[in-house]
Amino acid sequence: MRKLILTLALLLPVGSACGATIKPEGQGVVPFPFEEWDGLLKKYVDDKGRVDYNRLKSDAADMAKLEKVFASVAASSPVSQPDKYPTKAAKEAYYLNAYNVCVWKNVLTRLPKLKNVDSEKASFFYFTKFNIGGKEMNLVDLEKDQVRKQFKDGRVHFALNCASGGCPQLPPYAFTPQKLEQQLDKEARKFINEKRNVDYDPASKKLKLSHIFDWYKEDFGKADANVIAWINNYRAPDAKVPADAKIEYVDYDWTLNDVNLLKR
Repeated sequence: MRKLILTLALLLPVGSACGATIKPEGQGVVPFPFEEWDGLLKKYVDDKGRVDYNRLKSDAADMAKLEKVFASVAASSPVSQPDKYPTKAAKEAYYLNAYNVCVWKNVLTRLPKLKNVDSEKASFFYFTKFNIGGKEMNLVDLEKDQVRKQFKDGRVHFALNCASGGCPQLPPYAFTPQKLEQQLDKEARKFINEKRNVDYDPASKKLKLSHIFDWYKEDFGKADANVIAWINNYRAPDAKVPADAKIEYVDYDWTLNDVNLLKR
């Protein structure tokens, strides 16, 4: 996906005002406030991973809570305050949550206009920047440089939510250092066992996959057989995909993952 976004960026004039830096309005607590973020997710994310953005935006108290969480992302990170995130799991949980928090802020600043992320893809992922522990970065670089490069774990792609229908379902809970391994396994298994993401037809030997397995192929073993083997780690014993299956990638759904827009 990053290659696609960068291509779009190159098509836009230098200095094009299609993005900005979204800054927190107040001071955040440090380290990351897992409980506050967890509470917001439980309240506004439904059982299909869709978000009730309009209800959230109309609740001043909860918007203040989100602002506090967002300010904490800016105030503290594993880079700016490494002592607050002493383990690999603590660092990884921070960045996964930070990405999803920034996506929510990105969406909320674009409502009510935003209906489909594809319509603002370059601005949404590339030109809009956020303060992450004192350093400004966009969503593409947050994913590439802080998450993928540092943790080298294909499961992160099922924890990061880009606010679109083709994304993994946003879980209604925060990622925490104590539960991270189980949470990542759970989200990988959920995504891989959804027919919309992994659909094998034994008669034709065709395997229809989400474009996530194409855009980030190197994180899943690169070669098709390796990607299939990676997927099979999270499939039921009677649902394994043959290594020689013919892979096709399905169209990605960029519909905003709003409860009132996205049909599942």
